[in-house]
Amino acid sequence: MRRSRIVISLVAVVIAIVLQTTVFGAGRIEPLGVAPALVTLVIVAVAPYVEAEITILLGFTGGILMDLIGSGTLGLWAMSLTIVAYIASRVSYRYKDSVWLSLAAVFVLTVLGQSIYVVLGTLFGQETATEPNVASKILLPALWNVILGYPVLWLARVAFRTRDRSWVA
Repeated sequence: MRRSRIVISLVAVVIAIVLQTTVFGAGRIEPLGVAPALVTLVIVAVAPYVEAEITILLGFTGGILMDLIGSGTLGLWAMSLTIVAYIASRVSYRYKDSVWLSLAAVFVLTVLGQSIYVVLGTLFGQETATEPNVASKILLPALWNVILGYPVLWLARVAFRTRDRSWVA
C-alpha cells in the first residue's frame, strides 16, 4: 500500500468533517431539517481503494474527531463509524465496480451508522431514540448521501486510479 493512498484518504475524511461541521452544521444548510452524513459517505467511497485496516482506522479517526468537535458523549461517533468502516471494508469488493451497488451500500451503511449512533446515544443517556422525528434523522442523511454519492464516488475513483509511471506510455 502506497502512502499516497493513506494521505488522500485521511485528507478526504478531514475535508468531510470540516464540511459536515461548518457547511452542514446545526443552524446552517440542513435540507428538510437534517444534514447529510458526509464522513460516512467518504468512508464508504474510500473503502474499496485502501486496505481494511486503513479503512477501520479512518472510521475511528473520523468518528473521534466528530465526537471532539460535537458536544455529545465522547466515543459514540467513533464506535458507530468504526463499525460502518469495518462492514464497508468487508463488502467493498462487491460494490467497487458498480455505481448502483455503491449507492445502495452508501444508503444501507448510512442508515446503519445513524441507527447505531441512536442506539448508543440512548444507552449512554442522551435519549436520542425518544426524540421526535428520529426516523427522519436516520433516513434523511442516507438519502442525502445517495444524492451526493455519485460525485463523491467519482472523485474517489479519480483520486485512487492507478497511473502508469513508466517512461514509455
